[in-house]
Amino acid sequence: MKNIKTAALLIGICILNISCSKEFHLAEIKDRNYRIEKASYPVDVHIASIIEPYKVQLDKTMNEVIGYSDEELVKGKPASTLTNWFCDVLLDESQKLVTQKIDFALQNYGGIRVPFLSKGNITVGTIYELMPFDNVMFIMELKGDVIQQFFDKMAASGGWPVSRGVYFEIAYGAAKNIKIGESPLDPERVYIAAVPDYIANGGDNMVMLLEAKSYNTGVLIRDLLINNIKENTSKGLTIKPNNEKRITE
Repeated sequence: MKNIKTAALLIGICILNISCSKEFHLAEIKDRNYRIEKASYPVDVHIASIIEPYKVQLDKTMNEVIGYSDEELVKGKPASTLTNWFCDVLLDESQKLVTQKIDFALQNYGGIRVPFLSKGNITVGTIYELMPFDNVMFIMELKGDVIQQFFDKMAASGGWPVSRGVYFEIAYGAAKNIKIGESPLDPERVYIAAVPDYIANGGDNMVMLLEAKSYNTGVLIRDLLINNIKENTSKGLTIKPNNEKRITE
């Protein structure tokens, strides 16, 4: 009996080691909104007094004005002013991180967490609301045939945010007439893409990317946005809408 118990214990330890050593990646997020009525939860004065010093410092950081938007930018599919601006910033800022030319940048639709960016002052807090997750930018080498699969998945969901330099049509849930730059997609060519780590790791069922060569820049996407806005503001530039129809139906 003692030997049986010992064997069972060893088997259990082996199973535990295997399960703990396996690496998992988040593949999909499904969100749901819950309304919380403030009046239903009275303020705990003691807790509030503990939090207050930190809140003052946090508010100071988050309320810093870093830029200005000339018009309201709206999120939508298959292309929109907010998604165009967002991905163009990712392209411009990612290009500063590497020497090779980046062909395009993109962002999963659900990663942009606000429906619009209001006209007027843009604060650090605005960008945290827009991009609350600590996603980092990956630079990937993608063959044209993999990009076709990738864009087909995007098309099936109505389109994702893409930067300038990417154009395609959605027909019967697939990506047609894809152009990268000025040229049709070449299935044999290797393209350089700036992609969030969530997607590079197969998120939103983009498993076709898992075998592609990639480089982790270690830079938060949120920081790319903040740095871009600050730099442009220092040059006297504002955020302007771009209505380019990069993806059409």
